[in-house]
Amino acid sequence: MSNIKLVHSGGNSVSLTTPDSNPAANRTFKLPGADGSSGQAMVTDGSGALSFASLAASSILQLKQVRFTGTQASTSSYADISGLSITITPTNVNTQMILIMNLATYHLSGGTMCSAKMVSSNTGGDTLNYEVSDYYHPSGSGVCGNINQFILDDHNTTSAITYKVQYKHDSGSGNLNKDYNGTNNGICTFTVIEIDSGVIF
Repeated sequence: MSNIKLVHSGGNSVSLTTPDSNPAANRTFKLPGADGSSGQAMVTDGSGALSFASLAASSILQLKQVRFTGTQASTSSYADISGLSITITPTNVNTQMILIMNLATYHLSGGTMCSAKMVSSNTGGDTLNYEVSDYYHPSGSGVCGNINQFILDDHNTTSAITYKVQYKHDSGSGNLNKDYNGTNNGICTFTVIEIDSGVIF
């Protein structure tokens, strides 16, 4: 195999050499005429012309998650869930936020409904407030449930946004994070992920 050897003044060398296997055809790679910017990499146009370019941005730009492991009694109107609040500053106006909530609910009596929603402090983007619920119909008490929701928010801002999760029980006799025995044995999570605008259209 042929190689080009560049010898350092200290005596050691750096070499450029041909591939291990014989190429299917003669190859010519044209080096760029100028250096790139810091952090850029050398890329090819597929025809042998090399240039410096910035690497593609990661699809996930930011990810934040909070958890609530205590218990919280419900009211008959919406109230913030303790700790399930995330403030995030978008990278630019064109990114999108994926909002995910997972709630462990608890019904003290049958025939009742627990409801939850995610809300935003951003008045210029999408209106959230999409309510989801779980309903327990049979008679009895101490019944657990789950409320899960996924929302994609086109926020259209570079200002900080505070997202929160709110919860209510139609009779006010519900709770979060309790198990069938009425003891604390659950976890509620809230996740906000900022993604690049080209990932989801």
